Amino acid sequence: MKCNDARTFMSQIAGKSVTIQVQQLDVNFLSTNGYVSVMQKGDYDQAVAEVANLAQMNDALQNEMVQEGIARAALAKDERKTHSILFHLEGRDEKEAEVARVESERGAVAREDADIVEKDSRIKELIQKKSAIDRMVPCDGLYVSLTGLGVLTLNDLNVRNYRVSDSDFSDFMEERMETIGELHSIAERGSFQVSNLRTRILEADFSQLWNVSIGLAKLRADQSQINQRFLLALGILHHFDSTLDNKMMAAEIITSLSANSSQSSIDNSDLQNLTKTLQSLDHDLRHHAKVPKQISTGVAALVMFGRRYDGTYPTDRFLEFSRMTRSYESAAILSVMNDPSNQLPSKFQAFRSMFGLWGYQTSEDTELASAYLAISDLGPDDVRWKMSIIVTALKNYLEYPLVAAAILTSIPTLEANETLDLMEKAYSSLWSFATGLERSELVSLSVRMIHGIKNEIVEKLDPTAKITRTPVQFTHAPSGLFFGYYAPLIIVHSSYYSTFSGIGGFHPAHVHGVGGGFGG
Repeated sequence: MKCNDARTFMSQIAGKSVTIQVQQLDVNFLSTNGYVSVMQKGDYDQAVAEVANLAQMNDALQNEMVQEGIARAALAKDERKTHSILFHLEGRDEKEAEVARVESERGAVAREDADIVEKDSRIKELIQKKSAIDRMVPCDGLYVSLTGLGVLTLNDLNVRNYRVSDSDFSDFMEERMETIGELHSIAERGSFQVSNLRTRILEADFSQLWNVSIGLAKLRADQSQINQRFLLALGILHHFDSTLDNKMMAAEIITSLSANSSQSSIDNSDLQNLTKTLQSLDHDLRHHAKVPKQISTGVAALVMFGRRYDGTYPTDRFLEFSRMTRSYESAAILSVMNDPSNQLPSKFQAFRSMFGLWGYQTSEDTELASAYLAISDLGPDDVRWKMSIIVTALKNYLEYPLVAAAILTSIPTLEANETLDLMEKAYSSLWSFATGLERSELVSLSVRMIHGIKNEIVEKLDPTAKITRTPVQFTHAPSGLFFGYYAPLIIVHSSYYSTFSGIGGFHPAHVHGVGGGFGG
């Protein structure tokens, strides 16, 4: 069964009118796998007959409950009488008769209660049955309806039909369940990290812990060893002058620079050398690029992550971009990209101009959004429509959605509606684990979760692009002349940390939730 056939059939069920011919084999497949419910005509007619008197049954139950209430009140009155002083003054025969009458009333009320419970259960069962048959649609002698899973699946088919219409439905569902499973796994591993970190980093709030934990959860190695390496790295960075947010960001980047995850254990012997390198870069950026100490550690960590094939670091590129923008984070994001053709400066300026034409004043948000889009494979003409859709959608959750929208827009393999649908799935995976967070914070964490869709250049676009199995949120395929491997760039972190901005002093991060909530 092709996806388009499944979508058409399920859409007609939802629309209460099945006009297409569907093979019995396909109906059986959808029923067996829980997408549709199927009733034989005889069973349907019997169910209709059973629920026909539902309203009368409910009225009778309500009347019985009223009578039961009256009987219970009379029982309570008689029970109080048996405990009164006057009762003890009565004769033996009178007292025995009164006690026997109360016991009889108590038994009658108990039987009435049991009868009400039984009838109420039966009515609830019939209500569920009526709800089911009300959704039923006649189809070739059968009656069919969508299950809860069927409704969700139809939504996914509607979102992605233009890509997968000719694909086998079973392949589509396998990919869908794998994606949902991976998002759930990231959320679950993130919860593990939060539970381990919250007793060790007492000065961090819940939102900060979840932010870094999502990044750690995406690392493909033993989570206990990842947790240990992160805490070791953060401990070493304790004496640095930057804010806790930036130290945590730097520690996360250092954690991701561990040995290959295919090894049985993570080797932490490199931590001291990495810290010395970070300290040297931190010093150089503060003194030569005038990066404020509040964010210098985080910026230096980003630059360190852009280590070149010859062992040098792109500090020269950082200095170049820091002359173009007062946003040090944006300069760091741009500097770590391998750009042999030197197109990044013009792309960055083009996106800044686009936001200016849209009415945005220059700010940390516009600079970061421009940087994220500049390092993608897309140009302003490619993203205008997609970006506007995503910005409009995120305005329902974030007061300042530009940076998050740019990150989502930079995923080239997904259209706007697909991207938002995937973010919604990530949100659904998170909310049961990250209880207590603001809605805006959950949305921002969802962006972190899905910022890692395959975007390497391939001969044929993968219509079912999945979350990359990389330890970071963005994967760029540099020129093969310089790198023999994909260089994973941890560049999403800075947009979710409260930082000291080069524009306007302390910048309250980019998780400005509507109606309150900040940070992330």
